[in-house]
Amino acid sequence: METILLPDFTIKRSVSVASIEYIEAMGNYSLVHVRNQKPMLVAITLKRLSERLPAFLRIHKGILVNPDYIVAYHTRYLDTPYVQLSKNRQLPISRRQIKQLRPYLAAFPVISPNRCSPVCA
Repeated sequence: METILLPDFTIKRSVSVASIEYIEAMGNYSLVHVRNQKPMLVAITLKRLSERLPAFLRIHKGILVNPDYIVAYHTRYLDTPYVQLSKNRQLPISRRQIKQLRPYLAAFPVISPNRCSPVCA
C-alpha cells in the first residue's frame, strides 16, 4: 500500500494515500481529510501536495479530491457545480476546471437536477 509522509507540526505522519478522501487549502497549510479520522492540519501547501499526489483531481483552487471517493457529480443548471462524495458530502467545482475535468468525471454518474419545468411552476 502506498503511503505519504505528511509534516504534522512536530512530527511526520505516514498516511495511506488510499485513505485520503480530499484535501483543502488553508493558506500555507492544508487540511487532509482521512477516512474515519479527524481532519489533519499539515504544514505543506496544496500545490506541493498536488505534485506528490498526481492521481488526485484539482477540482477547485483550494481542493484536491481522491477520485476513488467520488460517487457522482453535477455541473449543469447550477450556480455552483459540485462533486458528490460518500457520506453525502458535496465539494464545489470551479467553473474554470469543468472543461478539464469532464473526461475524468465521465466515468461517474451525473446527478439529475431536481428542477421543475416552467410549465408546472
